[in-house]
Amino acid sequence: MNDPETILQFGTGMLLRSICANAVDAANRAGHYSGRIVVVQSTPHGVAATINRQRGEFTLIEQGIELGESIQRRRRIRSISRALDAGTQWQVVREVIVRPEIRVVVSNVTEAGFRLDADSPASSFPARLTDLLRARFQAVPAAPPLFVIPTELVPENGARLAEMVDAIARVEPDAEAFRAWIAHSVRFCSSLVDRITTVASSEEERAELTTIAEPQWLWAIEGDPPALREAFPIDAASSGSVIFSPDISWYRERKLRLLNGAHTAIAPMAMMAGCRTVREAIMHAAVGPFLRRMLLDEIAPSTSLSALDAASYAQSVLDRFANPWLDHEWRVILTNQTAKLRVRVIPSLTAFIDRFGTLPPGLIQALAASLRYARVTSRVTDQEAEGWWRGASYRIVDADLDLIDWHWRSVDATATAAVIPAAVLLRFAASVLADTTLWGRDLSIVPGLREAVARAIGAME
Repeated sequence: MNDPETILQFGTGMLLRSICANAVDAANRAGHYSGRIVVVQSTPHGVAATINRQRGEFTLIEQGIELGESIQRRRRIRSISRALDAGTQWQVVREVIVRPEIRVVVSNVTEAGFRLDADSPASSFPARLTDLLRARFQAVPAAPPLFVIPTELVPENGARLAEMVDAIARVEPDAEAFRAWIAHSVRFCSSLVDRITTVASSEEERAELTTIAEPQWLWAIEGDPPALREAFPIDAASSGSVIFSPDISWYRERKLRLLNGAHTAIAPMAMMAGCRTVREAIMHAAVGPFLRRMLLDEIAPSTSLSALDAASYAQSVLDRFANPWLDHEWRVILTNQTAKLRVRVIPSLTAFIDRFGTLPPGLIQALAASLRYARVTSRVTDQEAEGWWRGASYRIVDADLDLIDWHWRSVDATATAAVIPAAVLLRFAASVLADTTLWGRDLSIVPGLREAVARAIGAME
């Protein structure tokens, strides 16, 4: 393939292979675009060497259920030209960015990497990006505009990245001229990616970077559609999976509340029921119907989407959860459960109450299960946790566990994982729901919520 290198991508993982590389490959094949991707490995655990050994090629396998039918597709993706290691080849990366034909920078460095690192500021992604922008500013200031498109799961990720870059640029030499050039020549575009991927089952497929994903996918990019299309014309060949829009908030709410929200809401209950994967939960005699009712009767009606749009997307979520080929484990989904609950589930709970004037029983049960899970995870031994989680003998990473445990201990300092008295549960619910650090607002003032959460935890005992 002789297409020129037009995209610089930070991140070598499955998600961007299944979305960015896939979209560029489809646009190239359809004749809408002529471009390839230079991939940058930003951590020691990337797969740059394997990408180069395979000359950028890999196999994408799409497997799942769509409109009730099984889908299985396989395609060779050839849109990646090469991979570079940021740790050892940074000068080469700088040489790439100064080429005028490079029009797009894409990133997926995880939420942890998407910040200014106080301990190692020079190696943080915002600092590295600022260094690249300075190189382009100095070498080719009149080059065509550069579109920076982060895909990290951070609200308003484009605006957030622009703020971090500007904070660094303010203290650099020629700050005024550099910042003026950025404002004129760099477009930071918020974006949303939506696709579930899974690790290949065989060693051979993993060694060859075989990427397995569901057939459903979305990449919504916020910006001026004609300007985006001039620099990065990948939307026409994507069958509606790539969206250019001046405002992507509709897509963000749909994914965050219905797909991510359903994952987060059900995770602790699925674990307690002994379900290892999402598919096991959707097929479970009790968890499956509970999830359907909560998603269709509580989460979907609480959004600002039309009833038709919400119901249609909710049904597609259920299809995706039932995908027999994806091994999506709850232990992965449960990482940082409380922060996810705050962003993905609490807005649905409060919106439902505001809209219908009644408490949503499913979402209350989900909140109660999360709080009970936090107590067990932070307090008991591995052996006790194994019994509680029916074989799931591992610790879940959650930055808010200690804070929730503080609320438990403030009302019952000597408690263990044993049955908790109703009076203690009510005091705990009042304490933890009032914590604005956890929820962004005082939930204890919502009429009846304290009592309902306490009763739900008690029922689980």
